[in-house]
Amino acid sequence: MKKQFLKMTMMAIILSIGFIACEKEEVIAGDSKAELNEEPTKDAVLPTEVSQDFRSIAKVQKDGHEFNFIALGQEDEMVVVERLYGEALINQEKGLINDKEMTAFDVFAQVTAQNVLVPNRIAMTANKDVLKSSGRQVLKSEEYLEILDDAYAELAEKAACYNVGATNFRNTYCNAPVSSTPSNIEFCDEGARTSPLTRSSYFGGAWRELDDTRTWTNVICGRVRVQFYAWEKDGIWPWSDYKWFLKYQVDFDNGIWWANYLTSTNTERKVVRTRISSNGSYRSYTRFH
Repeated sequence: MKKQFLKMTMMAIILSIGFIACEKEEVIAGDSKAELNEEPTKDAVLPTEVSQDFRSIAKVQKDGHEFNFIALGQEDEMVVVERLYGEALINQEKGLINDKEMTAFDVFAQVTAQNVLVPNRIAMTANKDVLKSSGRQVLKSEEYLEILDDAYAELAEKAACYNVGATNFRNTYCNAPVSSTPSNIEFCDEGARTSPLTRSSYFGGAWRELDDTRTWTNVICGRVRVQFYAWEKDGIWPWSDYKWFLKYQVDFDNGIWWANYLTSTNTERKVVRTRISSNGSYRSYTRFH
């Protein structure tokens, strides 16, 4: 009798635990379904701290164009920054990284000699068999590479406010008229401005999940911060949700600058520009594709 009572008691306890566990699982699943924001929300916070490690891979100066290659995280994400100097700055030349199809490897291969070893992180960005067909050798170490122009010199004119003008910016740097599609979203903001500007991969009333982001900015004196955001999942289910991550930010001073954020991951994206000096203004172009 005693054994039967204990057996019934144990069965009751097991059933109770199972019921509670199932109920808890349903609550968690229900809450997760209700709260998980797979698309950006209007009240989503834009963080000010960069979410991942980054390091400079290489700097190359050639014919008035300076390129900085910055690796982000541990995958194939990379930012390529280009600026003008010398005669290229005086002549208001176009950047070499305008082409939307150019990878970080394509840029590096174009501005360096055939015998220069390609840093491994840059080589990782090459499309398909491009690296093999190029005949370029890879630098396996993480050693920082610097190739400087002997004729490099900062111009005295750089001290003046470098203003390419609204019409020139629209025609030369925006390749006006700009025309957006769901897979190629462009913004030409040729008017000089001092207030913050946010551009998003939003088109036709819907968010678009895209990978690469290309920007150029004419800083007219002062200093402007350019921030690249991505909408990504944070944490592990059922405690995860989507939110904005600040993937990278860079500060530009007087001049014309290109900054391309290159990745193979598709998601919703934002670019935020903010003047962080008390003087100056800026013009900008932004492209998500």
